Amino acid sequence: MVEWALAGFVLLAGLALLTVLLRRPKAIARKTSGGSGVMIAIGIAFSMIFDAKASQAIELIARKKDIGDSETGESGEKPD
Repeated sequence: MVEWALAGFVLLAGLALLTVLLRRPKAIARKTSGGSGVMIAIGIAFSMIFDAKASQAIELIARKKDIGDSETGESGEKPD
């Protein structure tokens, strides 16, 4: 029961803080917030994660590395 009360309190506190943040004048928020930099960083992170060509290149490099290791006999086992 205590967990539900705590979760409800956190939810209500979050909603209260959200309304306060949304009511701030945009001029003050623009001066104090670095939100555009954060949005750019998030966009770059998503583009790196979901870029198909980059993921294909990483897989190709890993595959070539595995093939190269098997050709040179480097299996990670100790020699006899």
